Amino acid sequence: MSDNLLKHKIKIPVFSSEVKNFDLGVIFDSPDYNSLIKLLKAKIEEFDRAGIAVTNLRSNKVKEMKISNIEYFDYSFEGIPTLLLKITAYNTNLIDGFVEIDLKRDLQKKDKVGSDTNYVLIIPSIFGVNSSKNTYQYKFFVYDDPTKESSEIISICKLVAKKILEVKIRNIKLETILQEIKKNNVIENIEIQLSSQTEENDDPEIQLKQYLVKSNVAKTTKNKYKNLPTESFEKLIHDRSHNSYKRIFKIIKNKTEIKITQEKFKGDIDKLNSTIEEIFNSQYELSQNDLENIFDKDFIIKNLNCALTDFYNQTV
Repeated sequence: MSDNLLKHKIKIPVFSSEVKNFDLGVIFDSPDYNSLIKLLKAKIEEFDRAGIAVTNLRSNKVKEMKISNIEYFDYSFEGIPTLLLKITAYNTNLIDGFVEIDLKRDLQKKDKVGSDTNYVLIIPSIFGVNSSKNTYQYKFFVYDDPTKESSEIISICKLVAKKILEVKIRNIKLETILQEIKKNNVIENIEIQLSSQTEENDDPEIQLKQYLVKSNVAKTTKNKYKNLPTESFEKLIHDRSHNSYKRIFKIIKNKTEIKITQEKFKGDIDKLNSTIEEIFNSQYELSQNDLENIFDKDFIIKNLNCALTDFYNQTV
């Protein structure tokens, strides 16, 4: 087998909290980094003392994801205090599936399948030159190791932010993105994914037509563009006349990706539900020896610090 097929990677996706004002005298004694870290520690300690698992309920799924424990560790990056979280999370309410350890056993609803090696590094940012008017924000650097599903580890970290740390994730507005894009005449790299669904009862390839009641054809198209004029992109993003029920735009620059997802409301094609994510992705290849150390805290911090350096070098 080729060595390339054996390569594993650590990915470090990043997400941000909303920018907030310091509530001096209410939440904070002073507008500094240590106060921001102290607040997170207090929330974690309160959660651990309560001893009640936090649940992520999804309306259309039976399986539940729960957070049962969080440990934290103090580190720093270029003089700024950071907090490494080690999160225990598991899935339960499992109606289907089995586990085999010598003997095969079907999973029961009360069984727990999870991991206590879910890591995220949090670093605070402070903006402003007047201490009485300073604002702050948290950056979450997720340690997405090759033993995890990326979507699940990110969901775990966002659940911790929302329900335990009580930190709101930044909600990016489309107009803000468009203003940023307009600073350049062209978008260097963009991928557009279009998903549509049509009825194809007259398709000549359909078999047994005399019994056919309904035929739906789902189609997904991905197109990559270079040097797309920003004016053309703005017209496209506001266009409501297209036949696609879902459009995904990925604007890629260096390691940063702006992902804009638009979905039409059922029964009202003139309404669009839009979500916007700003994703910074660092990734680092692992050797076979590295795999033995992927949950060693020093190894984790080394990789997270590389991602921090990449992130802040790009934003300068």
